[in-house]
Amino acid sequence: MNIRPPSSAGTGRKGRKRCTSTVFGGIRKVGDKPHRKVGAAEAIGAIKPGDMVFIEGTCGEPRTLVDALVEDKERLKGTHLLDSRVIPGSPYAALTDFFHIITMHVNPDLRKGVEDGTIDFLPVSLTQTPSLFTTTVPLDIALVHISPPDEKGYCSFGAVPGFNRDAALAARTAIAQVNDQMPYTYGDSLIHVSDLDYLVEVSRPVQTWPDPKIGPEEEAVAAVVSERIADGDTLCIGVGAIPEALVRMLTDRRHLGIHTGMISNSTVDLMESGVVTNERKAIDRGKTVSGAAAGTEKLFRFIHKNPQVEMHPYTYTHDANVIRQFDNFITIVSAIEVDLSGQVNAETIRGIQISAVGGQAEWLRGAAAAPGGRSIIAFTSAIQGKTSRHSRIIPRLQEGTITSVPRYDVDCIATEYGIAELKGKTLAQRAKALTAIAHPDFREDLERARRGVE
Repeated sequence: MNIRPPSSAGTGRKGRKRCTSTVFGGIRKVGDKPHRKVGAAEAIGAIKPGDMVFIEGTCGEPRTLVDALVEDKERLKGTHLLDSRVIPGSPYAALTDFFHIITMHVNPDLRKGVEDGTIDFLPVSLTQTPSLFTTTVPLDIALVHISPPDEKGYCSFGAVPGFNRDAALAARTAIAQVNDQMPYTYGDSLIHVSDLDYLVEVSRPVQTWPDPKIGPEEEAVAAVVSERIADGDTLCIGVGAIPEALVRMLTDRRHLGIHTGMISNSTVDLMESGVVTNERKAIDRGKTVSGAAAGTEKLFRFIHKNPQVEMHPYTYTHDANVIRQFDNFITIVSAIEVDLSGQVNAETIRGIQISAVGGQAEWLRGAAAAPGGRSIIAFTSAIQGKTSRHSRIIPRLQEGTITSVPRYDVDCIATEYGIAELKGKTLAQRAKALTAIAHPDFREDLERARRGVE
């Protein structure tokens, strides 16, 4: 990967004080920058060709700033863009003749570029990402998206704290899109205007996350997983078809807690119905905690100044030392395929990167360390290819396939045909358990492979 080496221009702002906050904005330190309110084009004018530019992703993408960046592409030819965009529709994905794109999440817009080498993929976990901003990927510019400041001058990263404040504080120049439609959220999601260089005021809807399509197979998987969730458990449930279907099946549970990396519209329903109260959590009691909010206006209005919801950086939400403090912490994540030894691939198809490293490993290890904690990797047993169906449970990972989760970190695997408990099991026992929950069309082939394992 051709990542620019550290230089004096991009090693961050030495002496800048980090904005730190507690619940309801109890602030201890602020910065000292004389911020300026300008238009988007003038703010983007602060970028020099060849700079390393961080672009906030997910629902927090500062689209007004991004559009101005794209408009100025001729002048900025050779500029590096570091992104973690998840939602398709990138306005710069095809502009590889102008920008060197480095992505931490390969969404559909970027897959062809990653495959042919015109776009670079940076494999890094969510908790390790902030350390890169002042080391191997030093930032010159950070483009972020925040709420207007409160009466004390503190802005909220709203729907996506993630690692965006870390980027703003590490960069030579922090450019913020200040949007009166971005929710103001509590937790550890604030930055003071004195830590920002340029403020570009806008009023536009926050980018929404489309609802997933849920089919009968996803519902069947969710039904299997739901049987493992008891009253009082603390949950980490992501977004997607299976998580969404699962949440809809939890309406008869009580006293659930949420500590997760991303909440969705369905979280609103669980909290408003009294299913999620967070009252039995050992820490952050009474609070739903997340690193991002991915949904629609329904979700954004719900989290706005809601004292029952706290948004935190990924370095907190995904910290295994935090997760291990919860009793009965249950994390549900997804994957692309698993082999008969329990090795999990959650990132590639035929050796081609299609997603991110994310925080899966941290969730699984945190759950393993929590008293009564469990982790479940859930997916449908088969997937439809261009010409035929393929089993997601396979004899062995193919050459060139990434092992996202090593077999010793895997607890349970779930499909619509049941749950295979792998923790503490021999290779032969694992192969037998996984074959039993595979799609019936592929069990005979897996049986033959299993006998080879035994």
